[in-house]
Amino acid sequence: MIRNGTGHLLFVALVLSSATGAHAGPVGWRAAMSEAAPVRTRAVPVEIKAERLHGIALKGAWALSGDHTQFGGFSGLEVSEERLFAVTDFGWWFGAEMGLDDGLILRNARVAPMRGPMGLPYSKAGGDAEDLVLSGDVLSVAFERDHRVMRLGTDGRLGAVIRVRAFERLRSNLGLEGLAAHPGGGLLALTEASGDYLPVFRLGPGDVRDQISFHVPGRHQITGADLGPDGQLYVVRRKYSLIKGGSMQIVRYSIGDDGWPLAESAERLAFIGWYSGIDNMEGISVERGADGVLRLWLISDDNFSPLQRTLLVLFEIGAAARPVAATGQGGSG
Repeated sequence: MIRNGTGHLLFVALVLSSATGAHAGPVGWRAAMSEAAPVRTRAVPVEIKAERLHGIALKGAWALSGDHTQFGGFSGLEVSEERLFAVTDFGWWFGAEMGLDDGLILRNARVAPMRGPMGLPYSKAGGDAEDLVLSGDVLSVAFERDHRVMRLGTDGRLGAVIRVRAFERLRSNLGLEGLAAHPGGGLLALTEASGDYLPVFRLGPGDVRDQISFHVPGRHQITGADLGPDGQLYVVRRKYSLIKGGSMQIVRYSIGDDGWPLAESAERLAFIGWYSGIDNMEGISVERGADGVLRLWLISDDNFSPLQRTLLVLFEIGAAARPVAATGQGGSG
């Protein structure tokens, strides 16, 4: 969600059991999308001015549109094996197949309401989903306002609710914003709030096992995170103004031998300033394609506002970046 002020980062390692093995689609996804509505989508290439990049290359940006009333508000993103999964902050799923052969093409796009353990859809207060993560073949979702993490079950409903005492101290609209897998198992949950020296919690089932203070300077707020296939944590931080547009950073952290993200390892891969054409970037996903290229995707939350847009932005990490078509007619499906 858009909120001015100093960015606040909170890592919470939640020790959860999850399925492992080859990715065959998320558990429960087919059931969750059983009542999905098809969406005719369009992806139009747009220009983003990105001047301060380090070890990362901008490969394309597309303005997305769809013909369903719940297309938009995307706050969490997962890209895996040419499939895109997203959540909205109104409690909806979005899924599509994607291709990059000639620019970006989305196929078989669909939206469906999230449903809780009793099978009921969520209101805005209960369905403010802010991020999701695919760990093995299990999808987990982080919510703010009603701060919690939930896991998608085989029945297509969200269950296995994780609530911890630390979440009770979070402000309503400055809650859980990022969710990432932990290399040692479980999940990392990140929040936005304020302060430079921020608590980092590692939680087991029940009691806090450990706590450190994490230095995160600057005024850009955390809006998403993902653990890359390279074992490093990627974080997107943004500021947004209706007058000036968006500003964002992509920061990468190493994970120490003790399982903690290392504040001193922070490496800013990208800083994209005001008037760049960027929007309210919230979702981030890092994946390694079949060609071995490490790709980083970002999606924006347009807040269903006519003054904003849904952007999907693609970067490639490392010197071996290859060009992707970013001009001409966008694809639809």
